[in-house]
Amino acid sequence: MFSKIWPERLPSQWRLALLLALIIGSSIALTLFFVRAAVSRDLRRADQEIIMDDLVEYAAIYQHTGVAGVSEIFPAGQHAESNALRIMDADGKLIYATVPEEMSLYPWPTLPPKELLKKGDTALTDIALTERPQRLSLGAIHLHDDNTLWFGRSSVKAERYLTNIRKHLLLAGIMAALVALLPVLWYSHDVLNPIKAFTASAKNLHLPEGEVRLIAPTAIPELKTLASVINAGLDKILSLTRELQSTNDQLAHELRTPLARIRGNLESLHDHTDNDQAQEAAARSLEEIDRAAQLVQTILTVRAGDHGALRLHRQATPIHDLLQKLIELFGPAAEDRHLALSIEQGLDLMLNVDRELLTQAVANLLDNALAYTPKGGAITVRWQADGTGAIISVNDTGPGVHPAEMQSIWERYNRGSAAISRSPGIGLGLSLVRAIATAHSGSVGVSNRDTGGASFWIRLPQG
Repeated sequence: MFSKIWPERLPSQWRLALLLALIIGSSIALTLFFVRAAVSRDLRRADQEIIMDDLVEYAAIYQHTGVAGVSEIFPAGQHAESNALRIMDADGKLIYATVPEEMSLYPWPTLPPKELLKKGDTALTDIALTERPQRLSLGAIHLHDDNTLWFGRSSVKAERYLTNIRKHLLLAGIMAALVALLPVLWYSHDVLNPIKAFTASAKNLHLPEGEVRLIAPTAIPELKTLASVINAGLDKILSLTRELQSTNDQLAHELRTPLARIRGNLESLHDHTDNDQAQEAAARSLEEIDRAAQLVQTILTVRAGDHGALRLHRQATPIHDLLQKLIELFGPAAEDRHLALSIEQGLDLMLNVDRELLTQAVANLLDNALAYTPKGGAITVRWQADGTGAIISVNDTGPGVHPAEMQSIWERYNRGSAAISRSPGIGLGLSLVRAIATAHSGSVGVSNRDTGGASFWIRLPQG
């Protein structure tokens, strides 16, 4: 409900802090308003009671001792500086007055109130000035000789009292606001920080090893339960994935012998039959057997590379010659697709590598570049020295790679979004490239070019 009033990018702890500030601020404002109104009403009622008591008291003194007694007793009172007293006759003539300077600025009535009809009647009234915050409360009593005694009381002390109460309420509000920060700190430490940790962990769930889990030891119990449930699911997925990969590897291993036997039988049929149709069918079957055998070998190579068990037959290999032969091999296919295939010659490097496997790895990168580069595009192969090793890259002008897929496309049976709609396959090509590079203690990577397209590279040490 409250989320709609905040900007979407505003962090949650600031939202909570602002919401608490709004609630506490509103509560303090309402408290100040109602407390001030209630205290002001009570103080005004107390002033009126004091005025009425003093009116009766000074009326009795006046009745027994006259003006002389009043003028002697009133200045001796303890609150003469905040009280005022005036005695006037029925015509409004001043008989006696003791009024502090501050209270003399108010317009005192010159005639007795109409409510004073008989002796002993009293009346109350307030006088206020727009330029002064204090008010003057006046009480009048009809004396026995038809004169009027006025008693005034300023609200200065009441205003001071209200100001003091307001200061203390504000101080209490500030203390309450500081205490209210504790839930914000708790929310940030036990809720937001674990969620951020979950998010950071979730960004690494795609890593090849698949062993990243949601970790937040300081989280609240509910988030810990959520993390444990998700982690249990990830463990199950990892177990099933490893089981599937193991099954695929075992199946590929077991298929090699039957495929070899079938191929031998087909070759025998092809060589010993005079039927043209049978020979043609055997030839097509041999092609399919070779394709299946190549797929099985690829799976086994990827598996061996991932487990560090791929055997290499290293030999001194000039990089330029190896890449030049590949360019010549893929040249006709590039021409058929109206693509410009070229090589940028670098330093003449000699690496101690498995020539056949490295050729297969670069060939896979060229296959991908030919498949995804549109008509009229260009593919460039280049290499450069990297310490004692080299970096071989294949650059194209195709659609590039989605940033979120730059790591996952190197996994077995994982194809990028651009590949799904462009060409058939099961996602073993790039995983084979990575396995070969890993077996050479190297690495692979991809980046999108500023001018368009992607750049796939293999980094190889000297060996």
